[in-house]
Amino acid sequence: MFKAMRQLMLGAAGLLASLLIFVDLGSACSRILWNTNKQAVVVARSMDWDHPFGERIVIYPRGVRMQGGAGESSLTWVSKYGSIGVVPYEFALKALEGSPSKEMDPLVDANMEGINEKGLAAHLLYLHATKYEDRNVRKPGVTYLRWLRYVLDNFETVKDAVDALRTVQIVSVGIGGMVYPLHMAIEDPTGDSAIIEIIDGNQVIHHGAEYTVMTNDPPYPVQLANLKRYKTFGGSIEELPGGVEPTDRFIRASTFLKTLPEPKDRTEAVAYVYSLIHNVSVPFGASYRSGLGAGTYPTWWTSASDLKDRIFYFNWTSNPNVLWVNLNRVDFAAEKTIRLLDPAQIDLVGDVTARFVPAPVGR
Repeated sequence: MFKAMRQLMLGAAGLLASLLIFVDLGSACSRILWNTNKQAVVVARSMDWDHPFGERIVIYPRGVRMQGGAGESSLTWVSKYGSIGVVPYEFALKALEGSPSKEMDPLVDANMEGINEKGLAAHLLYLHATKYEDRNVRKPGVTYLRWLRYVLDNFETVKDAVDALRTVQIVSVGIGGMVYPLHMAIEDPTGDSAIIEIIDGNQVIHHGAEYTVMTNDPPYPVQLANLKRYKTFGGSIEELPGGVEPTDRFIRASTFLKTLPEPKDRTEAVAYVYSLIHNVSVPFGASYRSGLGAGTYPTWWTSASDLKDRIFYFNWTSNPNVLWVNLNRVDFAAEKTIRLLDPAQIDLVGDVTARFVPAPVGR
C-alpha cells in the first residue's frame, strides 16, 4: 500500500514539475473539435501572439506544383485538392526579403490554418517543447513551413495523412531569423482526429476521434495526464482554472466540450463551438501568471470550419464581423490562379466567397 502511495506521489510530483517547466511560456492558441453531435463536425481555433502577422485568407487551386523546401531529398507533389488557407502574409514578405532561398514564397510558406475541398482541416499551433529531427536525406523531407500545405494538398482523410506523414521528415528552417516550434492537429468530416508533435527529434502521433482539444505546452501526454486530475475526467479537483495558460485553456475547453447541448442544425453547431473558442481566447492586455507585463499574447483571430458542409468561418478580433467562405462555391480548377483576401477589412461581413482577388503578379 505504502509503495503504491509513494508511486502515486512521485507521479504527481513529476506531472507538477512538467507543468511548471512550461507555465511561464508566453505562447498561445487553442483548437477545439466537436465530433459527437448529430448535426455537424465542427472545429475551431484561436490565433494568439504578441502581434498580428498581416494574415490573408488564400484560395489554392488544384494543380499547384510544390516541393518540400528541405533541400536534398525534398518531397515534390502537385496539389490534388484545392483548399482555403490562412497565411501570415505581411510577416512572410518582410522575413523573406533578400532571402537567398529561391524556394520560399510568402503565399505558400507558413500556412497556419486551412481546410481542403474534401473537408480535411489542419492547424499549426506553437509548442515550445518541439525539437525537430536532424536532417536525414534518406527520408523525403518537408519544412514545417509547408507541412500544412502538404497535408491539405494531398489527402482526404486523417488516416491517409497520418500514414503518409509516418514516412516523411518534418525539417527545421529559419524564417525571419527564428525557427518556430510547432505541432499540428488534423481532422476530417468523419470526426477522425490526430495530434502530431515532434519531441526529442521523434514524430509522435496521437490518432483517434477522442483527441479533440489542443493548446500549447506541455506536450500532449502531459496535458492529458493533467486533465485526469479534474473531477469531470475522474479526478478530485472541482474548480476549473480561469487563467490564459495553455493548461488552463486545455482543461476549460475539454470540460465545456462535454457539456454542449445537442444543436438543432449545423449553424447552431458552429455557433456553439465558437462560444467555446471565445471562452479560451485571450483578451487584449491579459497577462500570464508569470506576469509578463509587456509580453501579452492576445487572440488576433478565430476561425471555425464546418467539415461536412465545407464552410470556413473567420473573425478578425478587432472587427465585430464574422465572415465565411463557402468551399462549395469556389472554383478550384487547376487553371485558376491563387487568390487572396485581407480579412481585416472593416466592411467584410457574411459570405465573402466572391470577394477574393488574384494574388499579385511577381509575388
